[in-house]
Amino acid sequence: MDTSILEGLGLSKGEIKIYLTLLELGNTKVGQIIEKSGMASSAVHNSINTLIEKGLVSYIKKGKIKYYQSVKPKQLIDFIEEKKKKLLQILPQLELKQKLTKEKQQAEIFEGTKGIISMLNLLIETSRKNDEYLFFAIDVKEYNEEIQKFFRKYDLRRKEKGLITKGLASAELKSLFNDRKLIQIRYPTSPIPSNISICNNKVAFFSWGEKPIGYLIESKQISKIYTKFFNEVWNQNS
Repeated sequence: MDTSILEGLGLSKGEIKIYLTLLELGNTKVGQIIEKSGMASSAVHNSINTLIEKGLVSYIKKGKIKYYQSVKPKQLIDFIEEKKKKLLQILPQLELKQKLTKEKQQAEIFEGTKGIISMLNLLIETSRKNDEYLFFAIDVKEYNEEIQKFFRKYDLRRKEKGLITKGLASAELKSLFNDRKLIQIRYPTSPIPSNISICNNKVAFFSWGEKPIGYLIESKQISKIYTKFFNEVWNQNS
């Protein structure tokens, strides 16, 4: 007999051996089970106890002696159904764990000007038409020609992807956006953060400086916080 099927139901080899032994012996004392199975006494007792817990073995007492017997093989179907019911009870929790894993936060670090450029390209890599790209402008008036060229190309790339691009910048940076017609820009009078871009569930934090560095964080929670803050400032300066 292929006992691997019974193993697939979650029975140990010892439990299977005791169950099959009881099928052959019928209603019997533990000594006969030990003799027939060839297993150690402690192993037999352990297997009998776990089979009783699983509802696959029952017993009656005659005086002080217990007589054991296995349930009918067809009742194994009930055993399977019971396992299924228990699984269904925890299924929502398992699915929640899977969902949380998918939403697990991830962070990457990018160094140098080219590193930040790569990061900003990754920020919109999986975006779709009509997604929003929100940004708090960089905090310097001057930056090198390579970066200027990148942002002009970046405007075009965002337009090609069909993104709705909005930015917030301090009034002193207006000259940087005079010819940036592909984006919507507002200049709040209240203090705002800088060097932050948001798209979907990704947020990019960066600094050009002497040693440019950027952090790309994929987090639904963090993205939601910064998006909400951006929209509040945006709406206050309409």
